[in-house]
Amino acid sequence: MGDLSAGDYQALSDFRHQIRKFLRFSEEAARTEGLEPHQHQMLLAIKALDDSDGPTVGRLAEHLLIRHHSAVGLLDRLEDRLLIKRVRASNGDRRQVSVHLTQAGGAKLRHLAKVHREELRSSGPDLVRALQALLERKNEHI
Repeated sequence: MGDLSAGDYQALSDFRHQIRKFLRFSEEAARTEGLEPHQHQMLLAIKALDDSDGPTVGRLAEHLLIRHHSAVGLLDRLEDRLLIKRVRASNGDRRQVSVHLTQAGGAKLRHLAKVHREELRSSGPDLVRALQALLERKNEHI
């Protein structure tokens, strides 16, 4: 692959700028709801990874790209706020814990999801355009 042009750098910068704008919106929306951004991400992961038994702590840590002990601390804080509950495995393995949203946690997440969907309806086209421009530039240099 050859050198990158000024346009390549501009396209990459614009894409990263659009991502950062959305992430900043997301962080501020979470804080408005009284959550830290990582807590919002954890609630979203719990909902997204939910199956009949609920996601495990390990699966959540892997999904969020954090260490197991960091996930445990995050879950402790959410449990203290009554936004999640942990359920021990019925097979007697006390190490196996699944995580579920409480009614309050589900309500908070639903509100944030609606706010995020509205923001994406507004800012999403700019994000898509920036990604398309970046990908099209990449194709020019192959």
